[in-house]
Amino acid sequence: MASDDMTYTGYDQLIEQAYPVDPTLYENNSFYTGAEASTSYTQPYPQQLDNANDAPTSSDPNPFKCYTCGKSYKRQCDLDKHMNNHTKRRKCPIKDCDGGGAETKDLHRHLWAKHSDYAREKNIPRVEQPCGWPGCDYHGRTDNLKRHRDNHNHWPMQWS
Repeated sequence: MASDDMTYTGYDQLIEQAYPVDPTLYENNSFYTGAEASTSYTQPYPQQLDNANDAPTSSDPNPFKCYTCGKSYKRQCDLDKHMNNHTKRRKCPIKDCDGGGAETKDLHRHLWAKHSDYAREKNIPRVEQPCGWPGCDYHGRTDNLKRHRDNHNHWPMQWS
């Protein structure tokens, strides 16, 4: 093994064992130059590659595939974030509910969306913000709330 290669250890080995990599994904792949087609591979440091910021060469527009659920992504970082849904899952405390999320905020959003009485009773913080328009009960994420508030501009009442 060359001195400029980095071997994955620890957490990454656990991920590889839990989610085996399809060896054919790395064959003829310029991003993983020098890597052998196996579930145990080495990867050059990204800053040493000419194409470190490019996606792997592939005819598939989303070459990074989750082997747990089948979703695929354009970038490795998006797949890594998605994998948290499988490895770092916060489970819903409600019996017979498979909901939850990768992060606490995802679990909170699920609880308010599906089990609002429980969320209210347990004082779970809302991920969503209130609209603030008089008489409007809408709550939403920041990006959706801005779009929602734009609709109020067409109503006769003005913001206070």
